[in-house]
Amino acid sequence: METIIIAIISSGLLSVIITEVFGIIKAKRSKKSGVEAKLEVLAEEQKEIRGLIKQQEKDALRTELKLMISDFPEEESDILRLAEHYFVKLGGNWTMANIFSRWCKERGIDLPSWVKQ
Repeated sequence: METIIIAIISSGLLSVIITEVFGIIKAKRSKKSGVEAKLEVLAEEQKEIRGLIKQQEKDALRTELKLMISDFPEEESDILRLAEHYFVKLGGNWTMANIFSRWCKERGIDLPSWVKQ
């Protein structure tokens, strides 16, 4: 009889222990997935920030290129270097292509192949 009572108590106690262990495991998994979700949000925000920085660099370089063309048109090598960086590395767009093309034509410079028309 005592064996039966001990077995019943043991199995109940074992059941409680098992339930608690699974509860702890579930809580850790939940916490881990919460951290992973936060990391994904941070990664997305970082991607957006990088895009904004690239856009800012492109805008600043476009302004500098316009300034160089208008105020220092004789600085051909500097303008060409800035233009190549703008059009090739930063993927500059058509808003600057006409101004740059006109400058090249006025200076007798062949339009580089990397200018997007």
